[in-house]
Amino acid sequence: MRRSGATTFFAVLSVTLLLYITFLNSPTPRFSLGNSAVDKVSSNYSAWHECLKKNISTYEGNPDGLWGNLWRGIKLCEVIPEMKGLFIGDYPNSDETKRHIVPKMDLPSVIITLGIGHDTGAEQKLIKGLTHGSEFFGADPMHEINEDLYTKLPGKYFPFAVGEAAGLADASVLINTTYVTKTVVTVDIIYFLKQLVKRSFIDDIWIDGEGAEYGLFDHFFNGGRFDQNDITICQFNIEIHGPDMLQKKLFHDFIFRLLKDKRYAIYRPVQGHHMRLFMLNFANEECVYKYIL
Repeated sequence: MRRSGATTFFAVLSVTLLLYITFLNSPTPRFSLGNSAVDKVSSNYSAWHECLKKNISTYEGNPDGLWGNLWRGIKLCEVIPEMKGLFIGDYPNSDETKRHIVPKMDLPSVIITLGIGHDTGAEQKLIKGLTHGSEFFGADPMHEINEDLYTKLPGKYFPFAVGEAAGLADASVLINTTYVTKTVVTVDIIYFLKQLVKRSFIDDIWIDGEGAEYGLFDHFFNGGRFDQNDITICQFNIEIHGPDMLQKKLFHDFIFRLLKDKRYAIYRPVQGHHMRLFMLNFANEECVYKYIL
């Protein structure tokens, strides 16, 4: 009996030690259920979400009304107490201001510009505040001026438009100081990010597609093409170009779908003939950990 008891004791001890060593050598998860970054900011996002929903719900089913009044609700909701901890920086160029939140820790960023427009003033200001090793990628079908400006950042320049599909498309492009309609080569945004940029975690993407942005709306939805291709967008600036009635409906559906998905919060509206918006991802652990907490 004594020999059997001793054998059992050493067997249990051996198993316990083996499990302990396995635990020590196993990779520690960056986030667990108890310290989820998304969970930590969920009440903040919920407060913003309820605020915007309350302020724009009257325009659901009314695309024209939403286009003219969305900015009011966004401005009211971006200053609620739950949103005051965000440090959204302003990065102006010659005719507009880009928005960006710099990382809260010493980590490099990936910044993408779709539509350079002969102006990298915002990028030049932003790069000074980013960690060494941050990368800039820019696409514009008009290589004159744009290529020289972007490569001097330094950044990687691509001489084509980026949109929902590959092919040829009529686009409004800047030639000298005038926008003209021209047929340009367009590359599918998924191919662009996965095969050319070769990055799937994007810190910020600045979209000024002169109308091509309408075809990208559904990429940002839960289960959309970015999700299908494991592409994460933490922040994005988007210029919505003066819409016709069909485009107002697309924009209306875009905004209300974003509210339904509960991924992005919307800030810094600039309303004119066009509309500029800045959006921030509250539903991805890395994005929240890097930019919100």
